[in-house]
Amino acid sequence: MEPPFPALLCLLGLLATASGAAECPSSAWIPFRSSCYIFIQGTLEESDNIDEARNLCKDNASGADIISIKNKDENTFIQETFKNHWQGPDYISLGMFFDTDDNAFKWFDKSEMKFTNWIEEESNEELLNTCASMYTKSGEWKKISCEDLPRTGTLCKTAYKTALTTTLVIIFTIVVTVSAALFWFLYKRNMSSGALCITHHSTAEMPYSDETVLIDEENEYTA
Repeated sequence: MEPPFPALLCLLGLLATASGAAECPSSAWIPFRSSCYIFIQGTLEESDNIDEARNLCKDNASGADIISIKNKDENTFIQETFKNHWQGPDYISLGMFFDTDDNAFKWFDKSEMKFTNWIEEESNEELLNTCASMYTKSGEWKKISCEDLPRTGTLCKTAYKTALTTTLVIIFTIVVTVSAALFWFLYKRNMSSGALCITHHSTAEMPYSDETVLIDEENEYTA
């Protein structure tokens, strides 16, 4: 009989599923691919800057920050979600700034800048102290002074949190099951080996043949 390896494979499949299982910080957050999003309305004062917006996101979830956008699909998702769910303002702040040292725009959360969606503007504009906003109706981006960023709401983003507890439970179950299966397999193998040894030993000590029968009969006759 073979050990229950198919059951182990099933448990490994469950582990893979649980490892991929993830959740947002709360039901107020909206999931999209590997991230969660929340729009917090009317929480900033006129005197507040981009740092206050970032702190607002961090206060709502560990690891959260003001929005960064990696690709066109994410940009479209944000635009559509404002239209169908958040129904927020026409303009929102993006979590980016112009780094004068590197002469390039960068995301505050240190994501790599792989995608942009700028409205057509003059190329010789002054970029010192420049941030960016999104026009939620079209999804296009606009360069703007960091002091003039929209303060009617803050769009925050955070990564999915893996369901660690479920994963640990399944790992423990797999370890116990593998250990039990291995013990069972070794026990069966040792039992089989022991039975073979006993049979072989008995056969070797008590050979049986016609000569043995004849000798026994002669002994009886002599007696």
